[in-house]
Amino acid sequence: MKKIILGLVILLTISLLAFLISGIVRKLGNQKIITEKISTLPSFSFLTLLNEVYDAKDIKTGPILIVHFHPECEHCQYEISEILKNKIASSFDRVFLISSANSDSIKFFLKLLNYTSSPNVTPLLDTGYHFEDIFGSGIIPSSYIYDRKLNLVKVLHGEVKTETILKYLIESEQD
Repeated sequence: MKKIILGLVILLTISLLAFLISGIVRKLGNQKIITEKISTLPSFSFLTLLNEVYDAKDIKTGPILIVHFHPECEHCQYEISEILKNKIASSFDRVFLISSANSDSIKFFLKLLNYTSSPNVTPLLDTGYHFEDIFGSGIIPSSYIYDRKLNLVKVLHGEVKTETILKYLIESEQD
């Protein structure tokens, strides 16, 4: 009887380890695919605050800054306020502020930051929660910096100072 129980415990342990290892391998494979996919600006389509579809497939040159945020996130509030306040946005051809929050929350958030419409800053709504599928991460805030040729320069997760964003932009222009 003891041998049967011991055999079952060993079998259960091996099955559990195989399951965990296969999950890790699958996740690493998916991460490699995502990394390759975002190495150049991926095609994406989100809604503007006016509920119009914005499709990024027509973007041909950069530099581009994409910030994934949520209006209630204090770190997001700080980072985006610094980007808008310090005119960092003018260093980029386009800045996309993408959030899955509802449009009223985003409008209120931008109003608190004294944001007025800017030709190179585009707030976008991720109503279908596709950002993570496209960019491989749902961490907020996250910043994605693309150079003039739309190659990924750097992915930054968490609150980032504007100096850091500019540092990577400047380094990419020197290459």
